[in-house]
Amino acid sequence: MKRLNMQRKHSKRLGKKGYWSGFKRGQEQGNRLGQASFGKVFEGVSIIIPSCNQLQQLRACIHRIEENTSHPHEIIVVDCGSTDGTSTYLLRKSIAVRYALLKKDVQMIGSLNQGLMMAKGTTIVVLDQNSMVTPGWLDRLLACLYSDPRIGVVGPVTNGPFKEQQIEVPYMNENGARQFAMTYNMPNPDAWRETESLAGFCLLLRRETLEKTGYWDEGCHSTQEAHADWLLRVRLLGIRMAIAGDAFIHYEERDRDTVYAFPQTTEKSGSMEESSRNRSFFVQKWGDADKLFHNLKFSTAETDGQISTGKETHVSAASFYPIGAVVQGPSGAVFRLEPGRRRYLHGVSAAGGENVRPVRVSQLDLLVLPLVGKPEATVSGSIDAPVAEPPEEPIPLLAAPDLENMSMLPTLNIPAQRKRWIEVLYAEGGQLYQIGNGWKRPFLTLYAAMSWRAEDYRIQFLSPGDLSALVEKQPIIAPPVLHGHL
Repeated sequence: MKRLNMQRKHSKRLGKKGYWSGFKRGQEQGNRLGQASFGKVFEGVSIIIPSCNQLQQLRACIHRIEENTSHPHEIIVVDCGSTDGTSTYLLRKSIAVRYALLKKDVQMIGSLNQGLMMAKGTTIVVLDQNSMVTPGWLDRLLACLYSDPRIGVVGPVTNGPFKEQQIEVPYMNENGARQFAMTYNMPNPDAWRETESLAGFCLLLRRETLEKTGYWDEGCHSTQEAHADWLLRVRLLGIRMAIAGDAFIHYEERDRDTVYAFPQTTEKSGSMEESSRNRSFFVQKWGDADKLFHNLKFSTAETDGQISTGKETHVSAASFYPIGAVVQGPSGAVFRLEPGRRRYLHGVSAAGGENVRPVRVSQLDLLVLPLVGKPEATVSGSIDAPVAEPPEEPIPLLAAPDLENMSMLPTLNIPAQRKRWIEVLYAEGGQLYQIGNGWKRPFLTLYAAMSWRAEDYRIQFLSPGDLSALVEKQPIIAPPVLHGHL
């Protein structure tokens, strides 16, 4: 009997060991397959729904998608620590829905970015869970999107309070929305119109648009501001936006204090102080956006349907990043930005042997820039380190106009002093530039200068005449703040 019990225990230990051994091999195989399929897409639409403690709306939203969407698609739900049974519902829907369950301290903007990273479709829909899609909704949106290769983002019309996308409807509640949409959602290209802004309750975009513009900025304090921030990048790249006037979806408004129906942060918000803080960040990052577009002469309306020959074409948001800046991707690899490309670095240092802290950018920003040249070693003092390969063009310098109070400023030898100097410069109404061979690029705002760690670089003072002689190119904008591995 004793021997039999020992055999059973031994068999149990072997079984448990075998289970975990098999589990580990399966996990390793899954990781390999996942890495091999990274970047592969399918000819369909990824519908992303950020969610947080709104199970009833989420269930209804997914039901309407399943009921009214015949085009190939995948549904992706990213939930921010809901406690209302959302996780259990998603587990039961795991065959029909892809999902990610995030921690409670992840903001809605972060969950949206997570969904964008998971998306595999050639086109992507960002959908508010209070939006109830109707028959023909996606076909009409896709027809508008593909009507012109210059259009990169499309939105529908709705009964919700979304300015030029709002229309009058004859029904009183959602029960009448389907019947109304069946007669309204008929092909009508005459109802399509270009716009400079779209509401965030439903956006259809090309994958190329996402790759060029990058993720939503998690430094924003509200989803609404992050949405507006992303649309500014769309406009900067000259990507057109349109309203598909023949695509109607119903919006089930439940909270008039939160227009986009997304929790703005993990904490309760909505006060005047919070709203002011949100707007303050937006202005701090972009300054006067209207003035920016006026200076760049960007417009969504071109004469005779032609692209203006005077408009500069920008490949991606990275085209508005400073040349020579040192950046770091989510894997930890460090690169130096060069015109239209990036170069891998073994170590990080600036001209003159000063240390430069890399700026965190997304994988999308890196992938849009081809990796060229041999890895460059810039770590000084290493005997075995290879000789650094010089760039084809000297790394541009930072420059500013001479100030009257220059004698009052300390010697610019350490980063902290240079940082204070930049603040003084802006307080005096000055402007910081990056200058190259016959050109200059202004930092759009102080926030942009700080985001690119301008205090780590030496700054040269030039006379107003020397600065005015340089050709001004596109401004330098701040990269989005990202808290996840994107």
